[in-house]
Amino acid sequence: MLAMKKMWPLLLLLVACNPNRRPDDVMAPEAMAAFLEEAYLLEGFYAVETQNSCDAMLPEVLEAYNALLAKHGVDKADVERSFDYYARHPEQYLPIQDSVIARLDRAYGDTVAMPDAPMPMDSLLHEIEVK
Repeated sequence: MLAMKKMWPLLLLLVACNPNRRPDDVMAPEAMAAFLEEAYLLEGFYAVETQNSCDAMLPEVLEAYNALLAKHGVDKADVERSFDYYARHPEQYLPIQDSVIARLDRAYGDTVAMPDAPMPMDSLLHEIEVK
């Protein structure tokens, strides 16, 4: 019994120091997935909208991102901390990413027309406006 009392602090230390345990200040997987889903939609929308007027759209883009952060009850530091954590733990991030892709595919999968053949790279380069 005395040996068990001596091992109790060691057991607590091992559980508390588990390197795969998600810290409390990192977004939970479901919260991260919900945030990413909306962030990808937002990025996709503004990528199309801002092709020719990026500078003019910047205030609107920032306002949209701030609204997204507020909706999810996080700030930029929370998101960065979460991305940093999940970058170090891809085994936890990949299922999140897979679920986001599956959600978007279910919701929007057949609304996007894919070209029959990929565009040649040089035709894409002509579309870029150098400033």
